[in-house]
Amino acid sequence: MNIMTTEQVKCMVAGKGTKISTVTFIKADGSLRTINGLFRPSSHIVGSERGQMQGEAMAARGQIPVYELSTKRWKSFYANKVVEIK
Repeated sequence: MNIMTTEQVKCMVAGKGTKISTVTFIKADGSLRTINGLFRPSSHIVGSERGQMQGEAMAARGQIPVYELSTKRWKSFYANKVVEIK
């Protein structure tokens, strides 16, 4: 199983913009997880000061937020644990 580099992941996320994406990554317990969602859904942007601080803290830890369509909730994954982005 090949893991993408952090730079590859960041480029792919930036390139996807508001398009639906599928991300497969390794969870903390070592199992694989696949999420279908959006990296920048225009209707769910958190604009409060608290949301901004949370986003900055996540970025500092190497986490990337994704809005999962099936659960209608925000999830996140670590950029250094991504197997594939479609």
